[in-house]
Amino acid sequence: MVNGEQKPYRLSMDIRETVGANIRRIRRDSGMSQEALAHKSGIAPSFLSQIENGKRSPTVTTLAAIAGALRVRVIDFFAE
Repeated sequence: MVNGEQKPYRLSMDIRETVGANIRRIRRDSGMSQEALAHKSGIAPSFLSQIENGKRSPTVTTLAAIAGALRVRVIDFFAE
């Protein structure tokens, strides 16, 4: 709140960067390449790269596909 007024919620780059960094870390820990994860998730490798670099905001469906391919829970992408 600022001067008694609530600031509108805004998606910050921080959450995109957090999600992307966690996807990259989990992918690397599993020994999977970006290309392999993209293929298993049904998305373009360039899109996965943009997600991992915090440049794009994936849909919940895309996050679920990535999580399924990595055998983790979607919530794991949001850990700080």
